[in-house]
Amino acid sequence: MKDELLRKLEALEIDKVDASLPFSARLARENSWDRGFARRVVDEYKRFIWLAMRAGHPVTPSEEVDEAWHLHLCYTRSYWDEMCGGILGRPLHHGPTEGGRVEAEKFSAWYGRTLESYRKHFGEEPPADIWPPAEIRFRPSSIRKVDANGYWMIPRRVTGRLVAGALVTAVPLALAGCTNLVGAVGADGLFCFFGLFIFLIVMVSIARKGGGKGGSGCGSSGCGSIFGGSDDSGCGSSGCGSSGCGSGCGGCGGGD
Repeated sequence: MKDELLRKLEALEIDKVDASLPFSARLARENSWDRGFARRVVDEYKRFIWLAMRAGHPVTPSEEVDEAWHLHLCYTRSYWDEMCGGILGRPLHHGPTEGGRVEAEKFSAWYGRTLESYRKHFGEEPPADIWPPAEIRFRPSSIRKVDANGYWMIPRRVTGRLVAGALVTAVPLALAGCTNLVGAVGADGLFCFFGLFIFLIVMVSIARKGGGKGGSGCGSSGCGSIFGGSDDSGCGSSGCGSSGCGSGCGGCGGGD
């Protein structure tokens, strides 16, 4: 049975119906998601806020839920006045962690407890496309947001294959050209071979890196959000990432 806090959070209207760019549409645009997925993330974000207040232990969001939290912080009236002031009855802060291996391990453990509490309180598995396992949530990555209207984006594994294909085609032609140059002008041909050698080193290095794995986290050691929550003390401060991803909103505040 839903308690009053969960009902109020679910009823919180972040997506203003009269907005030309509603919250979920902005969330979808900024993360290259479709609108349906973004709306599901908003629902999971509300569940996460509930867990922060009711789980009785520190909790950590998934990367997707954290993106919704970052954006909500920028809607200061909705976040601080409507949700924190009107529903939670207390501020819920978001800030950077201290970073490092110990912090990363702590967040990973907290994330695991968060998934356990999700199952316990909601009676179902967290949706895997929004709440992935900890080994995926905290795998190494170096995510950067890119304007898709101004840049083409090619996965590294595809780039590696393209480079490999270019090498197979171009190297025999270049070797033939250098060989002919040696016979014609001597020393210039040697410079040609040297340049080709350097070119091959660079291209092979690019091709090898192209096989690397991506990630959905926002830092090399993962992201986390700290809640010093207990049933009687409520929520505390929060953090995101041992490699410094922030609240996404700069100076959003709302003091105690």
